[in-house]
Amino acid sequence: MRKFIKTHFAALLVAMTVPAVGAAAEITEWRVNSLLHPKLFGESAWVFADAVDAETSGAFRMEIHDQLIMDVDAFEALKRGLVDAVWGSPGHHYREDPSLILFGGFPFGPDQEVFSQWMHGGGNEILQEIYARHGLRSVYCGALPAETGGWFAEPVTELKDLERLRMRAFGYGARSLAELGATTFALPARDIYPAFQTGIITAAEFAMPSIDVELSLWEVAPILMESGWQQPATALEILMTEITWLSLSDEKREAIRTACGEVAEWAETDAVALQENARAQFAAQGVQFAAWPSPVLSALEMAWEQVILSDAAANADIGRVWADYRDFLAEERPDAQAD
Repeated sequence: MRKFIKTHFAALLVAMTVPAVGAAAEITEWRVNSLLHPKLFGESAWVFADAVDAETSGAFRMEIHDQLIMDVDAFEALKRGLVDAVWGSPGHHYREDPSLILFGGFPFGPDQEVFSQWMHGGGNEILQEIYARHGLRSVYCGALPAETGGWFAEPVTELKDLERLRMRAFGYGARSLAELGATTFALPARDIYPAFQTGIITAAEFAMPSIDVELSLWEVAPILMESGWQQPATALEILMTEITWLSLSDEKREAIRTACGEVAEWAETDAVALQENARAQFAAQGVQFAAWPSPVLSALEMAWEQVILSDAAANADIGRVWADYRDFLAEERPDAQAD
């Protein structure tokens, strides 16, 4: 077992004072670990917790902790009872099960609305089957808006520019870029700005505008490429063990579902408005907005197709998830952009 779990988890277990449902007050208190960046991503956890509290008139309380436990340890922390639930996105857990990555959002994928339609239309059923293999259960809580297309020292104007690109990128977006010759680095937020300063990278994509604004990347990369083809939506969920879910009363399970609906509404209204506010801040700082050239986007989409088809052929579960999404588009949303 990881050294982190042996030391920090042991201390956390000793310090825990999380009761089950109190016999007299019938109050449930949960320790919830948020895997998301505290700004906006993490804010969604508080929206969820406040909604649950309101729905139960204070009988179900959630104590939110920002990144108390990292994503690589989340499954173990849940199973050992170190936390009661984890707030995040299914894609966080791709190391434990690679088929989960598509449920977090993917290149040239659906926007918030269509992503939720897919999840409610059958995607969530497959997700629960995958989690069940690990003794887990999640509740889908909507999706956050698109990320930016990235910050660049020089704009991408043609396909060959990608061959010289050194870019902070992550996941399937990074793999799609690499297919076209780009060199990618999966840097944490704190290392992006210094990497620009030292010349390690010449571009970076990180998150949505309202999060990117915290990094001040325009000071080292003044060009913002739009749109965020690599992550048009980011799914949200509350994850717990199946035993924890079954221990809840019907009323408290329903409170979780209702709260997730409120988070989804918040994500499609308030969170979207915050992105426009952030773009206004970028403009005030002199940021240059540029669009990805259509030929480059077409090439990136073809590269993504190669990546996902390769993964689908190598992993039956990824193939099943991808086929379900494509079937959904063909049957329910033939007007939507295909991937």
